[in-house]
Amino acid sequence: MEIYKKNRILFLIFASAFILYGNSIKNKYALDDGYVTVTNPEHPNNPKIEKGLKGIPEIFTSHYIESKQQSFEYRPLVLVTFAIEYQFFGSNPHVSHFLNVLIYAITCIILYLILCRLFDKFHLIFPLTTTLLFLVHPIHTEVVANIKCRDELLSFLFGMLSLLFILKNIESKKITYIFLSIMFFFMSLLCKQTAMLFIIFIPITLYFFSSIKTKQLLFFCAILLFAVICSDVLKNIMLNSSTSLREFAFFENPLFYDDSFLSRFSLALYTIGYYIKLLVFPYPLCCYYGYNTIPIDNWESPFIYISGIFYLLIIIYAIKKIPIKSILSYSILIYLLGILPFANIKTPLSGIVGERFIYFASFGFCIASTYLLLSFFKINLKVNSNTDNFQSKIRDLNFFPKFFISVILIIYSTLTISRSNKWKDEITLFRNDIKHFKNSCNLHYLIGNNLYPKIFTTPSGALRDSIIRETTFHYKQAVLLMIEGVKKYPADFTTLNNIGTIYINIFNDAATAQPFFKKSIIINPDDDVAQYNYAFCYEKRNLPDSAIFYYEKMILANKTYPLVYIQLRELYIKKHQYLQAIICDKEAIKQNPIQAKLYINLGNTYMLNKDTLKGIEQFEKAVNIEQGNVNLRAQIIAFLKSAGYIERAKKLEKN
Repeated sequence: MEIYKKNRILFLIFASAFILYGNSIKNKYALDDGYVTVTNPEHPNNPKIEKGLKGIPEIFTSHYIESKQQSFEYRPLVLVTFAIEYQFFGSNPHVSHFLNVLIYAITCIILYLILCRLFDKFHLIFPLTTTLLFLVHPIHTEVVANIKCRDELLSFLFGMLSLLFILKNIESKKITYIFLSIMFFFMSLLCKQTAMLFIIFIPITLYFFSSIKTKQLLFFCAILLFAVICSDVLKNIMLNSSTSLREFAFFENPLFYDDSFLSRFSLALYTIGYYIKLLVFPYPLCCYYGYNTIPIDNWESPFIYISGIFYLLIIIYAIKKIPIKSILSYSILIYLLGILPFANIKTPLSGIVGERFIYFASFGFCIASTYLLLSFFKINLKVNSNTDNFQSKIRDLNFFPKFFISVILIIYSTLTISRSNKWKDEITLFRNDIKHFKNSCNLHYLIGNNLYPKIFTTPSGALRDSIIRETTFHYKQAVLLMIEGVKKYPADFTTLNNIGTIYINIFNDAATAQPFFKKSIIINPDDDVAQYNYAFCYEKRNLPDSAIFYYEKMILANKTYPLVYIQLRELYIKKHQYLQAIICDKEAIKQNPIQAKLYINLGNTYMLNKDTLKGIEQFEKAVNIEQGNVNLRAQIIAFLKSAGYIERAKKLEKN
């Protein structure tokens, strides 16, 4: 009977996870999902993942994020799950969302099993309420509903499994559990570096909830360190000492450009205070906070002092109660362990704060909240823990504790279900969040970037006009906030380039854009994009000679930015300098030899230079590259016939 009731509780937890997040399974891809999987099957955007199982070796020998501008982090195990998923299901966001929910459901079950072991002298109402509070908390919607956050889910799950098997080893002394603990912690480290928190979390947990001797505690610390060493060795071997590279803009976090102690300390106090606010009152939530939603260097704000006093008090309390192994002391320590690495104290964080950052810390918060809540209602928790008296104990509770706990769980559940709906797709998410965070620079920028391509795919009419107005509005807001920011943080060449790009591409104002590109080049002379844009401004201002001068200057400096050759080719053709245009076409092909359009360009340039045979050769190469492009083949065949090259046309028709 006891096992039956225990299984019913486990099923309740599992089913509740799908009830809360089942609506997210129908969602599409959203914020940053393209970093980890193929979000566009027509134009695959993630080379490592689109190879499926064959891409796994490459995943283990490359950074988590890799592009020309950025390469950072090492989370191969997460990408492996996406590669396997793509191998069998292709580009399917619904499968990805389902797996995220499944991982979350399993995590909550593992948490419950761990809590039952830790609080075996407490009534099951305590671990169950703690687990349900963790399960329904709206702060977890980003981690579950954002496919990209599978790294957080897996890292936390594997870390908790490592703890579970250590607890099992203490109970049974089976050596198998030690190996399983090492394996799961090693897997956790290969998902995200936040797994390092478990090196401290697990020993603290063993100190508070077991009677093991110091020697055995040190042994468990040693096996965790062994897993860390193994993961570091694997990383160093596989990455072959390749360096990490990541660019930041001030609107992601001003501390990247203002590292003064006062700014850092005030922002840290605000950050950890804001996290408490999110955990207690998780509304409204945002997919991206960043500049101007989170203030910096604002010592006038009472919130900073309240936050500082609150944390000082709970730190003093936690330290004071360590010798008596207080439950509240334990939960505070776990919360602080999870929160302090994401307080912008040592390393500035992209977005300043993030809901995913406090996934680990929320576990400590849920334990503390449950303990305080049940203690407030004077519920005697220390009873014999057996499932038979569990239901009777629930019935024996007064109306008010049952009502209060139920209300909290219902409110949080409602917020969670509502929030996961907002993750339907990127534009739905951005439009919702900007209503509550109107000063978020990056949100305005993201909305503009999301809507801009839709202008060219939407037929003329009221809908297209509406998209244009909305796009223009958000780009204007983004530019205003960016200009305000670069006045404070003038070293941010990335944002200077972004401002210029908006002016030239969106507002068609090259004259206003050019000074921003110039400032960006002065700060970062190696920035190919800024140099190209600066030259392009001359082209847009109808000053072709100046544009040619700066494009050629980039080439002389051995710059390999592809668009330079494409734009310079057009300018040469307008000036009838076909030989120079041919050189540009060849260089563009050298950089991207599988793009058929570039061969068409070279063929056309040869034709303009009266070299018909070489032009035809390039057209034929283009057809061979895109053999499935029926329209291209038909056009080239028609051209060959009209030019009198019947045999060549027939050869293409047969192929």
